[in-house]
Amino acid sequence: MSITALEMNLLRRQNLGDSLRRSALTAPNKPAIIYYTTDGASRSVTYAELNRRANAVAHNLMQRGITKGDKVAALSRNSIEFLVLGYALHKIGAWLVPINFMLQPPDVQHLITFSETKWFFVEDALLGNMSPVLDKLTGVQQFVQFGPSPSRPAGWMAFDELLPGPTHDPEVLIESDDVATLLFTSGTESAPKGVLSTHANYYAAHLGWSMNIGYSKDDRFLVSIPLIHMAAYLFCTLCLTHQITIVMTQSPQPVQMIELIERHRITATALPPTLYVAMIACPNFKTCDLSSASKFVSWASTIPKAMIDGWKQVAPHLRFYSGQGMSETTAAPQTVGSIGSWDEMPNGDGRWVGWPAAYCIELRLVDDEDKDVPIGTAGEQIVRGPAVMKGYYKNEETNQRVFRGGWFHTGDVMFRDAEGNHFFADRKKDMIKSGGENVYCQEVESVLGTHPAVMQCAVFGLPDERWGEAVAAAVIARAGSTVTEAELIEYCRERLAGFKTPKRIFFRTSMPISAANKLLKRELKAEYAKALA
Repeated sequence: MSITALEMNLLRRQNLGDSLRRSALTAPNKPAIIYYTTDGASRSVTYAELNRRANAVAHNLMQRGITKGDKVAALSRNSIEFLVLGYALHKIGAWLVPINFMLQPPDVQHLITFSETKWFFVEDALLGNMSPVLDKLTGVQQFVQFGPSPSRPAGWMAFDELLPGPTHDPEVLIESDDVATLLFTSGTESAPKGVLSTHANYYAAHLGWSMNIGYSKDDRFLVSIPLIHMAAYLFCTLCLTHQITIVMTQSPQPVQMIELIERHRITATALPPTLYVAMIACPNFKTCDLSSASKFVSWASTIPKAMIDGWKQVAPHLRFYSGQGMSETTAAPQTVGSIGSWDEMPNGDGRWVGWPAAYCIELRLVDDEDKDVPIGTAGEQIVRGPAVMKGYYKNEETNQRVFRGGWFHTGDVMFRDAEGNHFFADRKKDMIKSGGENVYCQEVESVLGTHPAVMQCAVFGLPDERWGEAVAAAVIARAGSTVTEAELIEYCRERLAGFKTPKRIFFRTSMPISAANKLLKRELKAEYAKALA
């Protein structure tokens, strides 16, 4: 009897759905997800239950016409159902298309149409915002509602209707290099960039983080950033592959996150600096027991000294892992390094992102002609390896440009020192041009962030008749500290070249952030440019 193509595929493929099944077989009764809504209500699901639900949804989707390669979109805050849907799609080879719930309805309409979505899942609490465009989504064959609300639009299906049915794993021929997710890096551009990430990409990213940090099944991982973004989805799939219990919140609420770290003895999480800083400012930060924290990942922005100092006081065994990754590399670590205190920060520079990571990414720093730059010189980061995406969806022109020479050109600018430490300089598009000189925002932030009165800062350029662009900064001061604009400017002038020193500093109590809790510098720039005008 000869082996069939399906049997050979099932024998040795990499598939996210298979990884959940294996975890369910090994640890059936272990909590896979402990979930909390914004109002504190909680529920949980074991590995066996999660796998059974994903299988049932997979069978129901297939019975209703969803097949390998079809696109299924989800617009929702974090939930167990979001991951059930994702794994159901992984098991049948369909594509999960997460949609940013912060987008305006016309932008959502554009992405649904552009991606050729067949089924669209929407959280009940977000339906009202979507109502102006729902009747324009003519390509969608079926709408499904997430959430407990008993009322829903006519013709819509409740998610629970997909749960009764067969619970055995469906067997579909899915190659390791088949697409698992189509995730948009920007939903407001006329030609959005849709990142095509394969099952093999996710496996490579899992292995990269595991090898460089050392996650184990004994960890307890807090997930509060939105699943609609690559980092959150990647870390969830990593945890469910490792048999790690995920403690998930519906949205990132710092006070609640602190309570859950204490309640569940959380050991690991992955957050941008904005949220680590926000938690320090919470009234329960120093009253809760946070000593279990040991492996916290940070990315997306310069690390402020106040962040490291604040957490060191409450979590003596905590190590912060500074990493560099992006959606196009499946949030895999391109560089990574760890510190336990600010004294360990190389050169005292919060732009540090570690050393080239083991296994999944190879990187170079190059000039505009793709030639390697010397030590100490900033260059664009280009990468290759098994975690790099398959390409951008329906965007062959951009694919040809970013993949030239067999390397993915990230658009990120970095430099390295003689010891191999890598430091993030800026995104090429965010660089300030002041008086004919290039100013990297992250360099200025790394200096401002060391001032004892500064909790958080963001540097950006403002239009200026003399300089073209003037360096400006928004600052949140530490609680109980008093500092003036003149003092901070002088502090920078003593440590930076004159053209890099901020011309204006604006004090604030909060920063504008995205759904992924990244600083929105474009909003700061627009706000202050308008005010100054």
